Amino acid sequence: MKSKFKLSILTIELVFAAFIFGAIMCLINSLVSYKEFKKEIEVVYSNVTEQFAITAASYINSDKIDYWLENGTDFDWTYTNQMLDTITNTGELAYIYVTTVSPDYKSRTYIFDTVNHKVTSSTVIPFGKVSSLENKDKSYIDNLKVVLEEGKKHSWFVYKKDEGGHVTTAIPLYNSSGKAVAIIGIVKPMYEIKEYNQSFLRSILIYAISFAIIFLIVYTFLLYFRIIRPILFITDETSHFAEHHGELTDILKKVRNHDEIGTLAKSVEKMSLDMNRYIQDLTHTTAEKERLSTELNVATQIQAEMLPRVFPPYPNHPEIELFASMEPAKEVGGDFYDFYMIDDDHFAVVVGDVSGKGVPAALFMVITKTLLKDTAIHATINPAEIFNSVNSVLCEGNESGLFVTCWMAILTLSTGELCFSNAGHTPPIIYHDNEVKYLSTKPNLMLAGMDGIKYTEHKIMLNAGDRLFIYTDGITEATNAQNQLYGEERLLNLLKSKTGLSSKDVLEVVKNDINDFVQDTQQFDDITMLEMSYKNKC
Repeated sequence: MKSKFKLSILTIELVFAAFIFGAIMCLINSLVSYKEFKKEIEVVYSNVTEQFAITAASYINSDKIDYWLENGTDFDWTYTNQMLDTITNTGELAYIYVTTVSPDYKSRTYIFDTVNHKVTSSTVIPFGKVSSLENKDKSYIDNLKVVLEEGKKHSWFVYKKDEGGHVTTAIPLYNSSGKAVAIIGIVKPMYEIKEYNQSFLRSILIYAISFAIIFLIVYTFLLYFRIIRPILFITDETSHFAEHHGELTDILKKVRNHDEIGTLAKSVEKMSLDMNRYIQDLTHTTAEKERLSTELNVATQIQAEMLPRVFPPYPNHPEIELFASMEPAKEVGGDFYDFYMIDDDHFAVVVGDVSGKGVPAALFMVITKTLLKDTAIHATINPAEIFNSVNSVLCEGNESGLFVTCWMAILTLSTGELCFSNAGHTPPIIYHDNEVKYLSTKPNLMLAGMDGIKYTEHKIMLNAGDRLFIYTDGITEATNAQNQLYGEERLLNLLKSKTGLSSKDVLEVVKNDINDFVQDTQQFDDITMLEMSYKNKC
């Protein structure tokens, strides 16, 4: 009983001394580091939100703000609002708002307001809503004046213990005459604050443990025969256990302690039995994982073989030059493209993007691709009617909630007439009448989103030499290490400079430009693109 009592007192003293020393070091380090820690975090978030603000501002035509306020919203406003909403969600922002401020700084009027409901429970403030500023303090008004009158950005931070808080950054919007006409504000949650606090705590613990080890070494000799020596026995046994696939010697029988160390020795013996059972289970699991990996490789090959891969596709139709590619973000993806002759005079081309990734998206892609082609060949050559039919089929039993954006066109080779429909897809880029631009039309709802939707058909006459670049949002939403989007403007400018290349070379140039932009950032979405050139009438 005497030795057991001394062991308990010594353990308490050792733990208490280590705790006191660690607490002191944590306090000192916290006081010294907190100020710099907070400063650096604010600089990082201020820069990130400023980049988001600049990106969002690039989509806003500031010259139309007064027009919208006077005449109400139009297609440009709706498109801009969609782009801001996309940035809000893809950038994991809380919301983006654009407001004008009255000359007396007593009220402001909302032009845009987008909310990421995954991040915040706030509601969208409608266009034209006038909000009073008279309840704001003087510092808030002074900040608005800094942004509007001095043209400087301004960031402020709100810290919350559990959520980490959020940062708001505001910059001015200038019209073509250089006048600041509105303010765009970016609000981003600071989830990482909590993680940084944990990292900060871990660093403190490392310092405390290091000094505690030095303290423990002084007492090692006194504690050796009662604590250290049994622990060495257990260490040797666990090493033998690791090197001999779970087998033990009889060395643990020398540990006769009736305290926690004795319990640990018995636990190691029990661990041997449990580990051997675990190794057997792990072997089985590894074999199963390898089998699944093999099947995924086969699925990748099957999906690649389902997409047309022979270029040029129709040597007997020299009026068409076409090239396409699809790179999935995972082993299999949800993007697809397809093209085929419906009859001797009608050529169909389609590009789609299924929500989600992986095997479920790939299966949904196969169904959609098959339905589109079967309907076009056997039922109708009207893209809108094809979408009407396929949408009804996809909505049946779609309990998984998957949907697909899709752009489909049918080209009459003899006349150059291009009939197309857009089911919530990104608009393609067209080279027509010596101009490269987006072939923008009001998109309909994506396929499988809602039954009974009626899709709209659009028409355009192609001339010899006209080109059409169709793609999925994996291109424009490609993100680099600074969380910047590749963007539609960059893609459009690139294609403007490459009008003389073949379709194959255009796709290679775009892919290389995306790689240069994202560099080592991991691809998070499928990338699909197709370019078709109409050479001449047959």
